Amino acid sequence: MSPNKDAAVSGKAIFWHNAKQFLYIFLASLSSALSLEIFLLPSNAVVGGALGVASILDILFADGKWYLSAGIWVFVVNIPILIYSFLRHRRRFAVKTLIYVVLLSAMILTLHMLDVCSLFEQLMYGDGEKDKVIYILLGGALHGLSLPIMLSVNASTGGSDIVGLIVQKRSKRSSSVAMRIVMLTNVIIVGLSSLAYYLIKKDSAQAVEMLIYSVAAMFICEIVQESIFKGFSAAVELEITTEKPQELADALLAELKHGVTQVRVTGGYSHSEKTMLLCVLNKHQLTHARRIINQVDPSAFAYVENVKEVVGKGFANKEIELDEEENGSDN
Repeated sequence: MSPNKDAAVSGKAIFWHNAKQFLYIFLASLSSALSLEIFLLPSNAVVGGALGVASILDILFADGKWYLSAGIWVFVVNIPILIYSFLRHRRRFAVKTLIYVVLLSAMILTLHMLDVCSLFEQLMYGDGEKDKVIYILLGGALHGLSLPIMLSVNASTGGSDIVGLIVQKRSKRSSSVAMRIVMLTNVIIVGLSSLAYYLIKKDSAQAVEMLIYSVAAMFICEIVQESIFKGFSAAVELEITTEKPQELADALLAELKHGVTQVRVTGGYSHSEKTMLLCVLNKHQLTHARRIINQVDPSAFAYVENVKEVVGKGFANKEIELDEEENGSDN
């Protein structure tokens, strides 16, 4: 292939890669915007992070002359955090996070101007009273989708997520510690939001209701995120006792693209030496693996064990890591 054709192919690949990343960022922004504008804000519920701060500012000043949409607030709150990201030379990370924040702000403003919330409520309940529990469930679930989507493109949703990453970077702690810091920050934001609502609105019942619904929304959000994160690395271990170890190992490696470990074992009943194959594979490959075993050695004995998490080649692991794109990839 000529150099010109190589450059054209490379340019096309880069274009589609960037287009795919933009699509993911767009979907993450849309998910958060729908969650906030249609479900959470109408229910007087907030979530943590910059979006939570923007939400409480929207709720508190909704009736005042200085009202600004949550779409404006979420951009303003994220400005200092994004500036810090740029100054730390995490350019790709910061740029993709900025694109998310800009899209999120624009979508929230658009949904607010079109009054999509009222249209949705009319469509769902007509003249009846809306079910806040359903709103909280849907709002929390939609918001929970955004962070995993952004992590898949090595970016963040801003706010407390970046704060957790910064703390992890400076303290050299593990990603699980960063996640706990993010959770603690979000809980504090929700608690302060409820207190602020009580002090300004002088309505204790509504303040308590805000606290309860906000905690419930955060809980649903965390469940969705945890389920998605586990799905990235969900795997099973297949243990196969066979008299055709090499043929079966070759077939599994060729078709499933996962390595196989051979272990010599002795049968407790027959006292004959056999070989056990150990293979860790993705859950969706299990049916294919069964088919391979039946084709190569129908008399083989196999069983499956669940694997909590896999770290290694061939399995994706999505955690919050500040060093995701350090050094060469950001410069």
